[in-house]
Amino acid sequence: MMTEPAGYVMDAKISGVTNPVDGECQVTAQIISDDVAEDFSATGVLLYAEDPDLGEVPYTYLVLEAAPEPIKSKTSTVGKIAIFELVAAVGAVDNVTADIDLETLVTVEKVSEMIAAHDVDEEAHSDIRQIAQDALDQVEALTHTISTIPTQNGSLTYTGFPQSPSWNGYDPDTLTLGGTTEATDAGTYTATFTPKDDYQWADGTKDPKSVQWSIGRANIASVPTQTGSPTYNGSAQSPTWSGYDAAKMTLGGTTSGTNAGSYAATFTPKANYQWTDGTTMAKEATWTIGRATVSTLPSQSGSLTYTGSAQSPTWANYDTTKLTIGGATSGTNAGTYTATFTPTSNYQWDGGGIAPQSVSWSIGKAAGSLTLNRFSMTLNNATRTGAITVTRPGDGAITASPDNTGIATVSVSGTTVTVTGVAFGTATITVKVAAGTNHNAPADKTCTVKVNIFNTTLNSNTWDAIKAASDTGNAASVWSVGDTKNIKINGKVGNFTFSNLSIDTFIVGFNHNSSLEGNSKIHFQIGKISNKLVGLCDGSYGSSVSGSGYFSMNTYRSNFGGWKSCYMRNTLLGNDTTPSSPTANSMLAALPPDLRAVMKPVTKYTDNTGAGESDNASYVTATTDYLFLLAEFEYHGARAYANSAEKNYQKQYDYYKAGNSKVHNRFENPESAVSAWTRSAHAGYGDNFCLVETNGSPSVTSADVSRALSPGFAV
Repeated sequence: MMTEPAGYVMDAKISGVTNPVDGECQVTAQIISDDVAEDFSATGVLLYAEDPDLGEVPYTYLVLEAAPEPIKSKTSTVGKIAIFELVAAVGAVDNVTADIDLETLVTVEKVSEMIAAHDVDEEAHSDIRQIAQDALDQVEALTHTISTIPTQNGSLTYTGFPQSPSWNGYDPDTLTLGGTTEATDAGTYTATFTPKDDYQWADGTKDPKSVQWSIGRANIASVPTQTGSPTYNGSAQSPTWSGYDAAKMTLGGTTSGTNAGSYAATFTPKANYQWTDGTTMAKEATWTIGRATVSTLPSQSGSLTYTGSAQSPTWANYDTTKLTIGGATSGTNAGTYTATFTPTSNYQWDGGGIAPQSVSWSIGKAAGSLTLNRFSMTLNNATRTGAITVTRPGDGAITASPDNTGIATVSVSGTTVTVTGVAFGTATITVKVAAGTNHNAPADKTCTVKVNIFNTTLNSNTWDAIKAASDTGNAASVWSVGDTKNIKINGKVGNFTFSNLSIDTFIVGFNHNSSLEGNSKIHFQIGKISNKLVGLCDGSYGSSVSGSGYFSMNTYRSNFGGWKSCYMRNTLLGNDTTPSSPTANSMLAALPPDLRAVMKPVTKYTDNTGAGESDNASYVTATTDYLFLLAEFEYHGARAYANSAEKNYQKQYDYYKAGNSKVHNRFENPESAVSAWTRSAHAGYGDNFCLVETNGSPSVTSADVSRALSPGFAV
């Protein structure tokens, strides 16, 4: 940063300042030989300015290196005055102040001195004429320059009459006053000052200068206030104002009103006035209209009796324009209610209050009733609870009770009776409503509940429950293939007697082959002992027999008539009758009565021709059976010896499809394997029926041989 010019020699002196154009200041500096100790050549002039923070700093630099100005010393025979013009950018400023050295102004004595020197030596001050003229010009300029623009002296306040300002720095001999020199209203005005013929401004111009002057607003002492207070009368009213002068302010905002309450008017000073705080914005003034008086409190007129619907009383002395009704304005139940009456916005009670006043009114009692939304329901494993909605007028307590808590239980919450199923069966739920505040006790109502909830342990369910699960389609979601249910086989079957044989039936499939054999059926097989598949054998197991009473397919060595006509199906198993009246000495008759009561007929497709005829698809026809032997394909899922068309009407049971053992063990000795009959005739051979061999594989044997039985049934 430059602090002084390189090769500093001396200070020049400021002799003048002008303003050639806006934003620029021209400063004239000079050096006189009388101030110079030795001759030198000036290569630059640096102008300093005063910075408010940094003090005196370099501002403008005049470069003369290309044409240095020779300066003669005071000892030189020929003296000199050197003048330099520096132009500085000053921007948008109002005034530039320069320290002009008075020694730079050429006096008469100085000019005489230079003329005398010139008379001795014509070379001395060879430019004397120009210097003399310049000096005269400077003197003339100083004596005819106006350095200060006039300003308003003091202040004026609006009076309603014309006023003119007094001026600081105004000399009518040197300046002509123009523009707006007199005014009445408050505001800002512009006067002009123009130098007279022989005068100029400090910037060398003679143009008029504009100067603003003002007249201030007069003060309004206070905001107007309401005088008195009107009372609501249903018509528009306006307040009376104290301190309101329409000449000084404008009334605005809400200046009239009809309803009781507070309103806000506004007062705005007019152009020549202001508030005492100097502001001119509108100020609010609140004013009010008082409430009218209500002298009498309403009361109930007549009486009401409970009808089951909402009712409201008739009121004496009630005017909706004066009072607002609240509280209990209508009621359904018998009893006492409290309404409230509150003055509307334009009214008040006698005495001035506006708070709500309470008034009692009543409805008399009536008879009651009881309605249930349902009179029956069914619950199951998926939906164990059900709700009965009780509808009754009044507040009588609701109670409910089942006739058998082992089947269903109940709970009451409000007007809802929740019934929870416990176990399979039917229960009756009795619902009661006690006498209440508004009604007498109505007659009791009942709801019948069928509970189809089943124990996930198959053996823990009754056969009735198992049938119900089958009927509703819930069985497969509760139990699984392979689950067991114990029965007792008791009685004579053919020539063999079972004495309360404990044996497990087990599920072999749900809705097995339902498109042909029927829906809603659980297929079981008899049976298992100690969790082993067993076959029921008579005393002639493994021997050829002659006559009836044995566990053979036929009483002779033939499969004529196939499954439909064989001795095993019709006589030994008992399919020539029904479970409700089974053939004596049949397997059906030896089954427990509760099982027989729920057994369902099953449509089975089998070769019903036999007799050694060819493997013909037309031989496969339907029979309806309560007890049946499984077919070859139902065991193995493949055909080995049976009519090849049987598989087109049959499906392998899921139990065996899952890979469970097909080995049957003797029921009296579960460690001894036996071969068990199937109902499939040996296709193309007239003597044989198919069986499951002791190793679980398919095989055949003669129809007159006694083998093990493992019959199936459906529930």
